[in-house]
Amino acid sequence: MKLIYPYIKENLRKILLGILCMIIVDAAQLVIPQIIRRAIDILKSASFDKNTLIVQCCIIIIAGLAMAVLRYCWRNLLMGSARHVEKGIRNDLFRHILTLDMAYYDRVKTGDIMAHAISDINHIRMAFGFGLIAMVDTILLGSSTLVIMIFTSPRLTLLAMIPMPLLIIVTRILGKKMHAYHQTAQESYSKLTELVRESFFGIRIIKVFNFESRIGNKVETASKDYFRKNFKRAFITALLKPLLGLFFNISTLIIIFYGGFLVIKNRITTGELVAFLQYLGILAWPVIAIGWMTNLFQRGMASLNRINNLLDAVPDVKNIDSTIVPLKVNGDIVFNDVSFAYEKNKNILSHINLEIKRGKSIGISGPPGSGKTSLVQLIPRLYNVDSGKILIDGIDINLLDLDFLRQQIAFMPQESFLFSGTIRENILMGKDITDKRLEDIINACCLKETLEEMNEGLDTVVGERGITLSGGQKQRIALARTLILDKPVIILDDPISQMDTGTASKVISGINQMNLTSSFIIISHRISALSSCDIIYILKNGKIKSSGTHEELIEKDRFYRESYMIQQFESG
Repeated sequence: MKLIYPYIKENLRKILLGILCMIIVDAAQLVIPQIIRRAIDILKSASFDKNTLIVQCCIIIIAGLAMAVLRYCWRNLLMGSARHVEKGIRNDLFRHILTLDMAYYDRVKTGDIMAHAISDINHIRMAFGFGLIAMVDTILLGSSTLVIMIFTSPRLTLLAMIPMPLLIIVTRILGKKMHAYHQTAQESYSKLTELVRESFFGIRIIKVFNFESRIGNKVETASKDYFRKNFKRAFITALLKPLLGLFFNISTLIIIFYGGFLVIKNRITTGELVAFLQYLGILAWPVIAIGWMTNLFQRGMASLNRINNLLDAVPDVKNIDSTIVPLKVNGDIVFNDVSFAYEKNKNILSHINLEIKRGKSIGISGPPGSGKTSLVQLIPRLYNVDSGKILIDGIDINLLDLDFLRQQIAFMPQESFLFSGTIRENILMGKDITDKRLEDIINACCLKETLEEMNEGLDTVVGERGITLSGGQKQRIALARTLILDKPVIILDDPISQMDTGTASKVISGINQMNLTSSFIIISHRISALSSCDIIYILKNGKIKSSGTHEELIEKDRFYRESYMIQQFESG
């Protein structure tokens, strides 16, 4: 409960005021049967008083109006507080998710996270909102009604309560089943959500390969599984309500039978019998609310446990207790015997040693799966090295403040991800730069002609994930976003893979003309992108196979030489 406690404390006044309004409404509900009892007894008596009867009716109308106003107030206050709790938990959850490292996202499916952020938080809100309301009504209204019933006729109350122990037992048994079924239903919901998300994300592949039927069948199977598990939960919920109705009908039968006998014997009045039946009707809600409240709290606690488990997840990549924040970073990088694996005993990189001086450029190439991307992801600590050290300006990056470290690095990953918005927003990402600087970057990335072809230019909306742009256009926008940062370290992971040869050559030329003073790292399969680098490293099976300048590698490295010759032939 530590998760929601701060928000309860923050909204405590509203919650208490809402509960006070509920208490007044409940008190009015308890008074109305007494007014009706008196009105019936007046009608039955020989001394009929019309004015007294009118007064009783007016009191009922006034009480009804007051109850309507106060009911609106407590719903507004309590449900509004529940919405505040929902908002706070969702914000906390999202902020925490952003702190988790890449290894976590490698393990956990997006559908699970979405289920946490939507369904689970909604269940917590329902438990805190309607669950709290049901609990207050159950305790206050239920106990007060029971006291009045006992005061009216202890024996009649005792007989009316005969079905209640069975009701409590049934509610307890079904409540446990609801908790278990809710847990499995939520897990199934996560799988279904992930499958649907994945299908929409890969809709082009589905269309191209005519996978509609196959994917449709997979979603249908997952949907049926979710339906079956959810239906079990719904079955228990549906079973609970008729059982509650049955028990109350039995109680009503007992009251009418034995209460009628008491009226005949003049032990209670007709008005008291009618009032007693009304109190049984009032008691029906708190008792039914026990089952509903149990359902809400079971679901809420199951969801709260899932949220807490996520919030308890700790990133492997994090700051140590005492971090270093240098006044300035030059960008000299050293890999000192670095090894790395995503899984134990399956090294992706082994004993990597290389050095990058400020203002120098290095290229990295090699066959697919040789560890190129893994190597550069270690520099901003997207993952921790397993052994060895990476130094920046002679300082182990594990000692540097993580936010500070990443602020020194401009990184363009392989996937040219664009946010839904304008091209300007995707390039600037909130940065404030001069128009001259922006123009220089656009020219260097060969975006000028592309933007001129668009009616809105930089203010063109690119759509979700840049869906309206070609792969090459997205890459150039992502490249501009990276270069605009002007950081001591610049890393470009395969920045021209989706560009045609002519555009790629212009982009590489534009980058080289920028006179970058940063430590510059570029990964590419295109030799033309690497030929101007001060030194080029060739990776194979997670190890540095060879290194040297463009000319040296053509002479001594077969992979590099053959790649160069093939690309020369293709471009010729």
